[in-house]
Amino acid sequence: MKLSYIKSICCSSYLLRIGLVMLFYSILPVFGVGLGSCNLSKNQSAREVELQKRRQIEDSMTLLENRNQLIPLDRLDTLRIAALSVGDSIPTEFQHMLANYMKVDFYNLQERFTAKDLAELTTSMKKYNLVIAGIHSFQKDGLKDKENDSPENNWNEFEQLNDYLHREITSVVCYFCDPPLVNEMKSFGKPAGLIMAFQNDSLTQSLAAQLIFGGIGAKGKLQSDIWSAYHPGDGILIEKAVRMKYTIPEEVGIKSDALQTPIDSIVNDALNKQAFPGCNVLVAKDGEIIFRKAYGYKTFEKQMTAHLDDIYDLASVTKISGGLPGILKLYDEGKIELDKPVANYFPDWQNKPSSKSNKADLTIRELYTHQSGLVPFISFYQATIENGNPSPKWYAAQADEMHSLCVAPGMFLDNRFLDSVYFEIRKSPLKNRGKYVYSDLPLVITPQIVKNTSGIDFQEFVELNFYKPLGAYELTYLPLQKFSRDRIVPTENDQYYRFQQLQGTVHDESAAVLGGISGNAGLFASANDLAKLMQMYLQMGTYGGKQYVSEATMKEFTRVQFPQNSNRRGLIFDKPSLDNKTLKPKDAYPCPEVSPESFGHSGYTGTFVWMDPKCNLLYIFLSNRVYPTRDNNLISDLNVRTKILSAIYKNIN
Repeated sequence: MKLSYIKSICCSSYLLRIGLVMLFYSILPVFGVGLGSCNLSKNQSAREVELQKRRQIEDSMTLLENRNQLIPLDRLDTLRIAALSVGDSIPTEFQHMLANYMKVDFYNLQERFTAKDLAELTTSMKKYNLVIAGIHSFQKDGLKDKENDSPENNWNEFEQLNDYLHREITSVVCYFCDPPLVNEMKSFGKPAGLIMAFQNDSLTQSLAAQLIFGGIGAKGKLQSDIWSAYHPGDGILIEKAVRMKYTIPEEVGIKSDALQTPIDSIVNDALNKQAFPGCNVLVAKDGEIIFRKAYGYKTFEKQMTAHLDDIYDLASVTKISGGLPGILKLYDEGKIELDKPVANYFPDWQNKPSSKSNKADLTIRELYTHQSGLVPFISFYQATIENGNPSPKWYAAQADEMHSLCVAPGMFLDNRFLDSVYFEIRKSPLKNRGKYVYSDLPLVITPQIVKNTSGIDFQEFVELNFYKPLGAYELTYLPLQKFSRDRIVPTENDQYYRFQQLQGTVHDESAAVLGGISGNAGLFASANDLAKLMQMYLQMGTYGGKQYVSEATMKEFTRVQFPQNSNRRGLIFDKPSLDNKTLKPKDAYPCPEVSPESFGHSGYTGTFVWMDPKCNLLYIFLSNRVYPTRDNNLISDLNVRTKILSAIYKNIN
């Protein structure tokens, strides 16, 4: 039997999740849980039954080994993880939930595996520094060889596997079975992490994976002996969660139907009116993801269903997920000062003997609140167009030393054009300095500010300091270097610049001429991984037990900077309209219910994120409303994104 191996896709489709929920209800009787045994009234819903079951499982799940406080896993940027399923079909819910927290690779050993299978596995494991193994089935009587009628043929291989997991590698082993079955094995060495989960249903698997990454704590105590090493009362306690939990709305006091019904209604109305082909919606409350759903299709042709792991072009949401993290970190370290001239960090704006700069005294604070006087945008790409087509003077069909800026597949821009971009910004006029005028240009130059100040390439800087430690592998620039095209949702069919369907190449032209890496646009993400960064912001700089930036820094960047100028903006963050509560509902932004402390950003491609620390709420909406053309503005005309946010608040309140 060959070893089965699959690269993780980070999260399952919505249809798979529905199937798993249905499976859970079908196995409730196995636990002895029914309407009578739980003393449920007739009015209690199936979701309330599930909530009780979740709490029972969490209370019973027992952590027996935790060498060097390995669990919850820390320093995700240093881990290379193999997620092994033994005795169950791949991929398991245990593996899928592990992959929600970071990139893991899936491996499988069927219940009846051979010595050859085990040898192949141990060879494959050499490239990983952590193996997380779910032992789903190993009952000795079930391992008999049908030809020889000998229970020992496969049992020996299984004990060799356990010896390998317990002694020879760094592993976390989770047994989804009763202690008496575990006791059929001889006692091995102690693995770095050992969890007894007692049942093998999908909900137990999900919660065990969440325990490993700190989505839930550990509470359980053994009720009976296991081997000679563990006794009744044993169990290591972990008091609190450090990462987001995946659960149901009832966990935070919201009824599932009351939350899902209005969201479904708003989205389905927009789909019927073709405001966008499909979307992803994610809602988290109190650090717990309580709603996550994919709607519609990737395109209007309806050939590819939208999935939870779809990767979207974030457009201007990149401003707070790409450009902002770099500036946050440098400010937090005292390397950038808000009221010092931008020219200190971006020498292009310094006065020179040969040419005076009109931007030499603009401050960082003015720059990132959109009141520096910079023009809204510059169509840089038009300088590379000749007779309506990309000029051969600037473009090559293949990348080479001179042409490394990929603006689309088969279109590589001359590297020297970067100098043209910065020159155009330098010579651009300043208009209405001190007044709020939204501009892309501050974030266009941000990567160079970060590089000049840190000495590190911008993309590397944000990946090393934020995305990788967060486990946000699906938050990335240049997604085609990591993912297949079918994972990435198409945007516009570009008939004015690149003359091709854009899929995995940034939609924004300013980011495109920078090679797809900019502070104003260029990031792609799944809703799940974008949520990790946004939750860190919401928690004032901390996530997963790590302080990424100080609370003081987060409070400075998320407060309104110039209310006296009728400017609602924080530093890079968008904020509610000033005096939002007093405005008519149609004039409120983003909706009347948000608190003054809340913050977020929208994106041109049909994206939106909003965070509210007052009620500990995170909301993410991702769509591709520019498919097949940017002329479709129905998403704004229908107020889809903000109507959903308003519906969420109504449930909270």
